[in-house]
Amino acid sequence: MTREREGDHAWRVGRTWDAYFTGAITVVAVVAVLTGDGWRGWASAALLGGAIAWYLLAGRRLFHPWAPEDVYGSLRTVPFLLGLVVLLAPAYLLNPTATFSMFAVAPAVFMTGGAWLGTAAISALLTAPVLAGVGLGTLTWDEAAVDLLVLSVIVAFSLWFTRWFERVVEQSHERAELIEALRTSREESTRLSEEAGALAERERLARELHDTLAQGLTSIIALSQAVESELDTDPALARRHLALMRETASENLAEARAIVTARQPVQLENETLEAALSRITERFGRETAVSARLGVDGAPAALPGAHQVCLLRTTQEALANVRRHARAERIEVRLSFAPESVELTVADDGRGFTPGGSGGHGLAGMRVRADALGGLVEVESAPGAGTTVRLVLPLDPEPPTDAAPTTDDTARERGAAP
Repeated sequence: MTREREGDHAWRVGRTWDAYFTGAITVVAVVAVLTGDGWRGWASAALLGGAIAWYLLAGRRLFHPWAPEDVYGSLRTVPFLLGLVVLLAPAYLLNPTATFSMFAVAPAVFMTGGAWLGTAAISALLTAPVLAGVGLGTLTWDEAAVDLLVLSVIVAFSLWFTRWFERVVEQSHERAELIEALRTSREESTRLSEEAGALAERERLARELHDTLAQGLTSIIALSQAVESELDTDPALARRHLALMRETASENLAEARAIVTARQPVQLENETLEAALSRITERFGRETAVSARLGVDGAPAALPGAHQVCLLRTTQEALANVRRHARAERIEVRLSFAPESVELTVADDGRGFTPGGSGGHGLAGMRVRADALGGLVEVESAPGAGTTVRLVLPLDPEPPTDAAPTTDDTARERGAAP
């Protein structure tokens, strides 16, 4: 039988059961004295008192919270059951009234011995007086046969009912174990989900910071170095670079606030995607003194916010890589709209590199953003041959607003019968 922690078993009882067992048998002992035939009543009562003492000495500990976990239904309960049989079988033989003690004895027997040992003990308690009566000559075999038949039915029913109750208890414990396992699994799932969510949020913030603040600070550092070299030779150019530094710092501050409040990029709050990309490209050209321009192919379409953010951040990262590594003289950013996709390419004529090496955080961030939207990022480059970054994002085709007219509709429009 499935076992549980101490104190969890269905048979674990407390002082209430102790009081019931001792009280019930004490009452039966008093009745046995009152209804008994002289010494037989007193002897029967004495044996019942011995059963109470044997319970308090050996039986009580078997189904209390401090009982060992493997007591129920085990051979360790046999001495207690044998003691009850030895004490109570003679008591029942001396005074049949003593059999009313079975209302307390039978539960104790089944609670400690289980279905099989308990049934054996009950069988011995019920049949021993009958067989002893035959042996002593107080019962004939015909009378004993009837009694034994009735007792067999009682014992069989007791065995069936006890086994059924045991299965109910086992299923109850199995359900309790399953519920506990499910609770533990749910807690673990919740913990892992929280950790995954926290990790995803950290990665998102890392990408946002890399694509905005880090690039802005890089731009400010480069402009400050240019201003330092231009203060004496070209003050006007130095002032223009200082203005760009202020503009970049202001945008970075606004981006930081947008990240904190989980808003969309500042560039997309008050202007279209095309205008934002044009401004970013134009300012990049002014900051780096290279030829940079934006081209738009196809009819601009209203894109989902996530697509706009991906296109904007990819452009920023690609331009930042050009600033850091390419040493380019010309950059072309091209945004192409198609019915089922939108494509962004950022091409430069810089020194290029060999694809396949460590792409750093920038290219990895591009690919993560594209993968989240079902798109792809391709990088074409070779040493001395420039670099082209290509991003393609799929679009869900919009259903036609007006269905083509059917033959019946056309006929009705012409006034003809369908």
